[in-house]
Amino acid sequence: HVPPSENAAAKSENLLIRIIGPIMGGMMIFYAFYTGTSTAQSILREEEERTMQRLFTTPTSQATILSGKFLSVFMTVSVQVTVLLVVAKYLFGINWGEILSVTISAIGIVICASSFGIFVNSLLKDTKQGGAIFGGVLTVTGMVGMINTFMGNYDTTGFNVSLLVPQGWAVRGLIQAMNVEPINNTLITLSVLLIWSAVFFIAGVWRFNKRYA
Repeated sequence: HVPPSENAAAKSENLLIRIIGPIMGGMMIFYAFYTGTSTAQSILREEEERTMQRLFTTPTSQATILSGKFLSVFMTVSVQVTVLLVVAKYLFGINWGEILSVTISAIGIVICASSFGIFVNSLLKDTKQGGAIFGGVLTVTGMVGMINTFMGNYDTTGFNVSLLVPQGWAVRGLIQAMNVEPINNTLITLSVLLIWSAVFFIAGVWRFNKRYA
């Protein structure tokens, strides 16, 4: 028999975790997009240091060099998201949901955050413009994407303001996993994130190729 006081404490703790989980997930997504953008900025930094131009004089093709740079962005964001999910689960007891749904959600977050970072940096002339972008575009889009999380509204049906930005779709996918919604719902959200990602990646690669042509 569990004493009423212990039972109440357990319920209170579970409620706290259910509240903290989505907020922690939203912040993880917020910083994943920051990481994607800051990591991709290394391309501009190497251009300013003229190491990029020297790489282009080697027998290695320009496409291969840029692909390697882009891959490093994906790998960095992948490690960050994976570590944060695992640490939050085992250190704070956050239940992210079924492993398949969480994996699908994480894939969407990583691909979209990385592609977004590549696209944003393709618009910059140099790293000096990065401060304005980091403090402006990323902060605004990140906050818009987390509106529902801040309001405690975890309903993933219908359209809302947060879905005007890719971060909002990333948050939706994670919430769907946490709510143990049907896998089809998570796959639909992943599909939208992949569309966002394809647009960002294609536009970013095109602009970088044009830049270094």
